[in-house]
Order: sequence, then structure tokens, then C-alpha cells
Amino acid sequence: MKKFTTRKTLQLHTDGSMAAMRNYKNPTLAFIFIVGIFILGSIFVLITHDSLQDKSPIQDPGASQNASKLLTNELPSPIADTPLREADPSTYPGLQTIRQMKRDRLFDYSRSGNFADTHQILKNALADGLISDKEYYGELAHMLYAPVANAHNIIAEIIKSNNDYGFEVMVSNLQENYELAKSMSINERKHIFDLLNKNKPEMVSDMSLLGVGSVSQYANWVGSLRAFSTEEVFVKNLNDLVENRISDPREAFGLHEIIVEKNYAEKISNSAFGKYKFLISTYKASYPENRMAELMSSGNW
Repeated sequence: MKKFTTRKTLQLHTDGSMAAMRNYKNPTLAFIFIVGIFILGSIFVLITHDSLQDKSPIQDPGASQNASKLLTNELPSPIADTPLREADPSTYPGLQTIRQMKRDRLFDYSRSGNFADTHQILKNALADGLISDKEYYGELAHMLYAPVANAHNIIAEIIKSNNDYGFEVMVSNLQENYELAKSMSINERKHIFDLLNKNKPEMVSDMSLLGVGSVSQYANWVGSLRAFSTEEVFVKNLNDLVENRISDPREAFGLHEIIVEKNYAEKISNSAFGKYKFLISTYKASYPENRMAELMSSGNW
């Protein structure tokens, strides 16, 4: 029994020593393995971070430059010079707010008076996509309500654009605007008269309809011709218009103001005045239920 116990004890001691040695070696290897994994992982993270940083739109010099331009308010003109049509809404969540602020500043500036740079600022806004063609030519036309430099060029630009809205606003500001006409040279006035005369406005919609807007525009167009011509030239042109150039009987209603209210019935030829009355009466007879025709022919509209 004693020998057995001693041998067993010795064996247990030997086994324990071996286990202790194994326990000693395993943590060392594990530690070395973990440190190695950590170092390799750190290197991978650094490489990945550098790669992502290079591709980030926030760090891209071009993107930063565009963002700074979009947000700047320290500009001499009433609008920033950022090309909004090229900006990405996903990159700049506040793009629509910025755009609306620029539009508000632009229209406020444009309607505040005719400044030396107004025309150019409007051109820049159009090229930048900040305003539409309709808005651009409409703003140019609004400039004509008061004295403005290069009025001849502005009028010619609007007429040649064939923009209906710009033309409508323009003739409403030009009709009987003799001061603006006088600010131009004789040759410039003649040029504007010729351009206007070749661009007679047309009546729109179905023949049975007589729109106030169309008739008013026609009357303003005639008034513009009068402002940019001498009396002799205007009467001669009015005769030709009534006798040879009217293609729609509703045009006669647009002549009521000049012929009846301005007393040009006494200045135009008898044949022209006779045709004017014939067009009015024929149209009213053709559309007896058109109450507007009756009102317009009597001037009570």
C-alpha cells in the first residue's frame, strides 16, 4: 500500500508538472497570436480608412468648393453665382431653400428699379437655370415701365425671342410711352416700329370666344405703334392694317379704343372705317349670344 501510494503520488506530481508547463506555454502562444491579429487588423483599418477618405465627396476639393459657393452670401450681386442646374440635391439637402432665396432676392432687385447691372444679372440667372425663359423676358419687359438704358436693345431682344408672355408685358408698358420712345434716336424708334408692326398679335382660342386678354394685348400693341411713330406714319399704317392686314374679325374689337375713344375714326379713310364697322357688326351677328362682343363694341368692359 505504501509503495503504491508513493508511486501514485509521484505520477500525479509528474503529470501536474507537465500540465503546468502546457498551461504556461499556451497563454504565451495565445497572447502572441492575439497581438499579431490586432496589428494586422489595425493595418487593414488604416488602409481602408485612407481609401474611403480619398473617395469621400465631402473631402473632394470640387465638392467642397461647390458647397462653399452655394452657402456664401458675401457676393456683390443680389444672387450667388453658383450654377444651380449642376448642383446635386442629394448632396445639398437645402438646395431648394437656397434656390428660393436667390429667386426672391433677384425679383426684388429687378423690380426695385432699373440699375446698370439688372439686364446682365437677369441674363446670368437665365443661363444658371434660376429663372425660366418666360420669367426672363417678363422681367426685361417690366424694365420698360420706366426710363432704362439700352431700351432699344431690350425691346428688340424681347420681340425677336417670340416669347408670348414677354411680348404681352412689353406692349402693355410701351403703349403710349412717349417718354421712352423719345429717349431713342430716330433710327432706333423706326427700327422698333418696324419690328412691332411685323409682329401683330393673334387672337387665340375658338372663334366664338372673345378673350379680354387677347383684345387688351391687341389694343396695347396698336398703342405701342402710335408711340414709336409720327402721326402721319401711324394713320397711314392704321389704314393699311384695317383694310389689308386683319385676318380675324375679333381684331376689330382691339381697335375700338384707338378708332372710337381716341377719335381716329375721323383720321382714317372712309373705307377703313367702313370695314372696321363691318367686322364688328358681322361678328356680333354671327355670335349673338356672345355678351362680351356687345360689351367690347360699346366700350363698357
